[in-house]
Amino acid sequence: MLIAGVANAQNNGILFEKSSLSASLLKAKNEDKLVFVDCYTVWCGPCKEMAQNVFTIDTVGAFFNRNFVNVQLDMEKGEGKAAHIKYHVEAYPSFLLLDGDGNLVYKFVGAMSAKEFVAKIKEGQNPSNRVAVMNKMYADGNRSKDFLREYIKVKIDMMETTEGAQIAEQYFDMLSPAEKLLPENWYLFSNNRYAMYVSDVHSRNFNYLADHWREFATVNGKEAVQERLDNMYRKTAEYCLHGWYFKNSRGKDHPYQQAEFDNYRTQIKATELENKEGLIVMMDMAQAAGQKDTVGLAHLFRDKFAILSKKNQSIVFTYMLSYSKKGSPEARLAYKEAMDNVILTAKDDRIIPLAKH
Repeated sequence: MLIAGVANAQNNGILFEKSSLSASLLKAKNEDKLVFVDCYTVWCGPCKEMAQNVFTIDTVGAFFNRNFVNVQLDMEKGEGKAAHIKYHVEAYPSFLLLDGDGNLVYKFVGAMSAKEFVAKIKEGQNPSNRVAVMNKMYADGNRSKDFLREYIKVKIDMMETTEGAQIAEQYFDMLSPAEKLLPENWYLFSNNRYAMYVSDVHSRNFNYLADHWREFATVNGKEAVQERLDNMYRKTAEYCLHGWYFKNSRGKDHPYQQAEFDNYRTQIKATELENKEGLIVMMDMAQAAGQKDTVGLAHLFRDKFAILSKKNQSIVFTYMLSYSKKGSPEARLAYKEAMDNVILTAKDDRIIPLAKH
């Protein structure tokens, strides 16, 4: 589908070069243009969407063909492999503007409308665009707190998440305890588009928030802090039940450690969350999952399901459905007993018919 989309784009929209990236850079240098690079993979749905529905538009093609030398690179083949590393491409599609020497001038990511796409590119045509300016400031050694606070966001917005997370760790270490609490730094701990990369499960930032939640609540509001804690403990339990917790953000094994779950329970007990009893039960379930204790986990489902909130019941029930017919005869019997209890105590009526099957 991508090949057909690209061919169509070459006839009616953006004209992509047939030559190598190095040849395209030389051409751009001779013509005093920038190189536009579409970084894609063959399995990327949003990449195909852009190729078929945006690159093929006549007005888009006219603008790009007039202003840029256009290149498409499969990030998993040929020159794309080197470009993937050099330009820190971690999400698809990613769009680059390069000068004739191959230096990054601008970068943005994701599928979007033609109007948004052209607007983004026009931002990048400005030599003083945010990406170019901040990349240069960092390369020149700027490590001020005000700069790094915003540069982290720029890196993650470009989906250069590995480097963005590393810079966030450096920035965290630079902050005093009082500075960590400030509203301008709340994004390092709160639920926002950056959370997955700087304050997710396993993160130092979340544990710091949990250990200092009262101070954060004083500055950033108790409701916001408690909502974040509640969501993260729930997410931690969900990740454990499905096995995701035991892999880190880079896919490496994160072995089960008893001390982590003891710490979570201690943290939860120190909060003022209304459903702390249920969250502690969720951590007990998470720990049993980490220990691969399917029988013990089934007994927890059977005995403690009723005290869980509606949302937490839904999370653990999804796991129960997956495992109710697996394991030893003892485990299967325990899961059957748990399902019988679900029918009696479920707070979401939609669960009951599923539990009866």
